[in-house]
Amino acid sequence: MSGTCGELVHNRRMIRAGGVIDAAGRAAAPGVVLLEGERVLAAGPPESVGAVEDAQVEDWKGFLVMPGLVNAHAHLDLSGDGVWPPAGTDFRGWVGRVRSLRASMNAQSRRAAVERGIELALAGGTSCIGDIGGHPPDVSIHLLRASPLRGVSFVEVFGLGARQGAAVERMRAVLDEFGSEVNGVRVGLSPHAPYSCGPRVFAAAAQFGVPLMTHLVETLAEVEVCRSGTGPLREMLEHDIGVWDRSVEVPGEHPVDALLEPLGRGRFLCAHVNWIEPRHVQMLADSGVRVVYCPRASAAFGHAPPELAEHPWRILHEAGVNVCLGTDSLLCLETPDRLSVLDDMRLLFRRDGVDARLLLAMATTHGAAALDLDPTVATLGTEAAGVIACPARGVCAEAMLADVLRRDDGPQRLCRSAQ
Repeated sequence: MSGTCGELVHNRRMIRAGGVIDAAGRAAAPGVVLLEGERVLAAGPPESVGAVEDAQVEDWKGFLVMPGLVNAHAHLDLSGDGVWPPAGTDFRGWVGRVRSLRASMNAQSRRAAVERGIELALAGGTSCIGDIGGHPPDVSIHLLRASPLRGVSFVEVFGLGARQGAAVERMRAVLDEFGSEVNGVRVGLSPHAPYSCGPRVFAAAAQFGVPLMTHLVETLAEVEVCRSGTGPLREMLEHDIGVWDRSVEVPGEHPVDALLEPLGRGRFLCAHVNWIEPRHVQMLADSGVRVVYCPRASAAFGHAPPELAEHPWRILHEAGVNVCLGTDSLLCLETPDRLSVLDDMRLLFRRDGVDARLLLAMATTHGAAALDLDPTVATLGTEAAGVIACPARGVCAEAMLADVLRRDDGPQRLCRSAQ
């Protein structure tokens, strides 16, 4: 290999690990990963890679090597220092505290918060992310595009009643300004939620042909306000924020029923999905929407749908819905040193006994597909967006993965995105 001035460059690294594993069928213990700069050349059992004379050999025998993780739902701008409002059952009060937190930030502190969020995501082994960009969105977009992360910066919009037209115009202006992909990061749109955006906003978003995300039935109060126009979210919108007036039309039905058509037409990525009814499972599967489950965030807020034995992610997955993992914001988490879906994998493995291989897929290829990325970026193939290593023991790669999920160690990054 030659450098820019014609000199010979030897930058191949042979990682000899205790094991390698991904969601595309690679699993070997011991395992080898051959890197050239930031690009994966080969991964698998040692005999499949062979000897490479000019490679620098590195010993990672006590580690399991995996693809970089995909965090499909994060709020990087809520990663700043300070006292964070605790999650709890008073969602209206929590939103008020978050709004106060954001209002207290200036341009410098907003930038610092996003920068810290990116650092924490990288510390958590993240290679691809779906970030809900704060206001103004250009800060999050530019910083994400300058980082090693790939993914989507979703620009959040709000618009009820007579304000829907302005929200549609804002979405169009954002895409006019930031529409092209830069350094592996696209800009998408995020109509915030069915209680904060009217149907015209969702219908318009579905026509733009970009990645879309919304918060869907995150709380039981969302179901109430959409069905009857009453409850704590109505009071929040009317009295705390001042955006509920006579022009707001109450759907009169469950949010899934009210918005299923535009959600499916736009193939939305729906965050949380805590409070659906059993009849919605097949409806969502047939619609083609994707779901990003944030286990620790749901636990922090105490979400437990009464008509389903547990969060419906499992039956959604079994019905054919692409279910992936996200963290939500640092405000909901107990890991101040990292922002990682690895910790959400661990919660589901330890608490619910979820199969480790399924969790790996949810944290890698499922998340990539949900963000409209090629799933191969979340494997140990040549298009890998990153490679991480986690301390682990075991007689096979699957046993090592289970051991990773029993531990609390953070991952180490072996290479970042090669673009």
